[in-house]
Amino acid sequence: MLNKTILGNENLPKLALIHGWGAQNAVWQDWAKDYLADYYQLHLIELPGFGRSAGVDNQDSDQVLAQNWIDEIVAAMPENTHLLGWSLGGLLAQQIAIQHPEKVASLICLASTPRFTQNDDWKWAVSPKLMADFMHSVQADSIATLKSFWTLQMQGSDMPRVQIRQFVKRMQDYQIPKLSGLTQGLRLLKHFDFRDQAGELTMPVLWLLGEHDPLIPQAFISEFSTIQRQAEVQILEGAAHTPFASHPQQTADAIRHFLAKLN
Repeated sequence: MLNKTILGNENLPKLALIHGWGAQNAVWQDWAKDYLADYYQLHLIELPGFGRSAGVDNQDSDQVLAQNWIDEIVAAMPENTHLLGWSLGGLLAQQIAIQHPEKVASLICLASTPRFTQNDDWKWAVSPKLMADFMHSVQADSIATLKSFWTLQMQGSDMPRVQIRQFVKRMQDYQIPKLSGLTQGLRLLKHFDFRDQAGELTMPVLWLLGEHDPLIPQAFISEFSTIQRQAEVQILEGAAHTPFASHPQQTADAIRHFLAKLN
């Protein structure tokens, strides 16, 4: 069973949040409490092997591993919830929306795309070499790799440097993810590919992207409408890969305005 933090009144609309790779609920719990908990009952779900969530058994097949993670997350979700996924969490949220559309009232993908790694016909993503380097380095030195990744996520943001250093310091003070969670998460980042299914989602969808996200190429942001024409796309000016940390009010406003239109 995954660890979950619930914030807000039970009579409010439900909003489930799934964090990204190398993180845990603590990374955005204060933001969620300050900016969203007055409007929704929040269910912050920690991924397998991250925070206080137990890991899942290693699997030879990426497909089986992905399904095990999905099953764990779905079991922790409330019924008929709005679903917000950040980065890796956004990919997992897409899989859940595709597989369990009856459970998802709307989908918000924050700093996420339908596919995270490049291939011959998908250039709007992270290079396979960078993914291979992360997989190698996380097994050699998890702490150093995480610190580099936390810093990378903030690059391009107009957040002051002192605040970026404070963010990285806070991340180091949290519970370090299990190696199994880190390596499995990297496998899933490489495995997931929802390009063919993105246009089939029937619930309202918001793609909320940072203007200067170092992990999502500018070309993807400018041409995203060709991937999923029925979705709403919003660009957070001056933000990078962690908009809730660098632009907390703007990120929360975009989420609230999107959800308010659905009532």
